[in-house]
Amino acid sequence: MTQKPLAHQTISRSGPPAVVTSFDPAAPHRQVTEVPAASASEAAEAVRTAAAAFPCWADATAGRRAEALHGAAAALAEDAAGIAALICAEEGKTLGAARGEVAKTVEQFRLAAQLAFMVEGTTYPAESAGVSAWTQRVPLGVVVAVTPWNFPLSLAARKLAPALAAGNTVVFKPSPVTPGVGARLAAACHRGGVPEEALRVVQGDDPEAMAALVAAPEVRAVSFTGSDRTGALLHRTMRPGVRTQFELGGHNAALVCADADLEHAATEVAAGAFGLTGQVCTATDRVLVDRSVAAEFTDLLAERTAKLTVGPGDDPAAAMGPAATAAQRDRVAGLLDSALAAGARAVAQGGLVPGADPSGHWLLPTLLADVPADHPAITAEVFGPLLSVVPVDGPDEALAALNGDAHRLVTAVHTRDLGTTGRFVRAARHGIVKVNQRTTGNGVAPPFGGWGASSSGAFPEGGRGALDFVTDTKTVYCDALTGR
Repeated sequence: MTQKPLAHQTISRSGPPAVVTSFDPAAPHRQVTEVPAASASEAAEAVRTAAAAFPCWADATAGRRAEALHGAAAALAEDAAGIAALICAEEGKTLGAARGEVAKTVEQFRLAAQLAFMVEGTTYPAESAGVSAWTQRVPLGVVVAVTPWNFPLSLAARKLAPALAAGNTVVFKPSPVTPGVGARLAAACHRGGVPEEALRVVQGDDPEAMAALVAAPEVRAVSFTGSDRTGALLHRTMRPGVRTQFELGGHNAALVCADADLEHAATEVAAGAFGLTGQVCTATDRVLVDRSVAAEFTDLLAERTAKLTVGPGDDPAAAMGPAATAAQRDRVAGLLDSALAAGARAVAQGGLVPGADPSGHWLLPTLLADVPADHPAITAEVFGPLLSVVPVDGPDEALAALNGDAHRLVTAVHTRDLGTTGRFVRAARHGIVKVNQRTTGNGVAPPFGGWGASSSGAFPEGGRGALDFVTDTKTVYCDALTGR
């Protein structure tokens, strides 16, 4: 059997300099992008350059920083079609979803431009005669942003834009799976007016370069989205006292109550499980269904699953793109094979579009039933287009299962009863709770973050709250009386 190339690889052409190369997961023989990969010394130099640029960028007026962020938004909007096509080619996301990601990223930069004017302090009542007290929010310094491949543009923007708005400088480490998108994002920021020294890019997957990046003495904060394993490695590598904002795994379930609009619930659950090829931390891994409607609901889900088609992201007939990498495809396919061998039943499966490259990283959306309760398809994050149906005896049993998870990023309830809605929202120990909606999808203004093992650092991303992570509080006492 011919070994299929990974979606990325770091190679060296007759020695340094190294490059990182991306390939199209729908046609893995097709090269998409090649960019220089940083060595450890180059990563450390990028941090030093950002640190040297910090005083000037921090002293820039809010208007100057806002103008640059508006400029970045305009540059991204102007290049929207090209960037969407690149996301589709490097990651495999459908073209429609890629266009949506670009549009959302433009909104994130526009919001960040407003945040530049919201780095505000608080005044306090005098406690001593003539002494006033107030706080100032000040930028931290150098922020390192390490981002994943599944939303290579918008997740990066959610880290970069607020940090720059508050006056920090940033070293941006894109995923080696999507290096071209990362480079395109940084270029748009620079064209928009963000100084190149204030936003540096470190490409590649060299562990020594990553260690040099996050352990550099000038780094004040690290924002990371990715796997638990990589997050634990970064924690061990960073210096003590560095502020962290880690968005890690999700193990998400939706509850469908007996009184739910089953047609609507089936549509939303299927979209949450299979949209974006299930490669999103908010995807629905399993659906807990009231036993009285489990058979009917499973039939509705099966109808929707069987109609889904998988193919190249730029194929209008494809509802789902490929897995982003060969390793990702093999892991999810192995999980499916294991579940079936353990006694699970494949209720329905989607199909592949005609003419798709047989070497593509294809995963067919699959609906499972009768999965053993201790199988990883039930107990762990799937991060792929597999959905398990689990009958339950009412909301209390479901909540006990949901709140017993270590990873509690997002959950959803489908019901027509306001009392059930209120009880579920109060009792669910999750960072995000959806009502009659899919688990995937979030706005740019509300905070985004999980509870439990899903997040580390206690700083949600998104909106005005993002400023908490990228600023420090300085308390000032001023005695206005002369001669004191």
